[in-house]
Amino acid sequence: HIESFEAIQSSSFVLFIDGTVLACGKNDEGQLGDGTLEDQFGTVMLFPPIRRLGVGASAETAFFVGFNGYVYSAGRNDHGQMGSGDTDFTEWGRKVLF
Repeated sequence: HIESFEAIQSSSFVLFIDGTVLACGKNDEGQLGDGTLEDQFGTVMLFPPIRRLGVGASAETAFFVGFNGYVYSAGRNDHGQMGSGDTDFTEWGRKVLF
């Protein structure tokens, strides 16, 4: 069962009740959080396997709320928009410094 759905520009995310997230679409900045910079034309399951409670995204950056209470981000970070304390981008979910 689907819990929520998020779509940004050319990327989409589906959050299931069990915390699984599937993603597809544009991924040139790693915004899908699947560990690659390759566009995904079919759905891919995000990893590492952090059970997610929520998903949100803006332009080329995505955010995931884990059941552990932490927020993770992936994608473009040239202005520090990932909240990671630097301007490095990542194609993996990375813990946000709140």
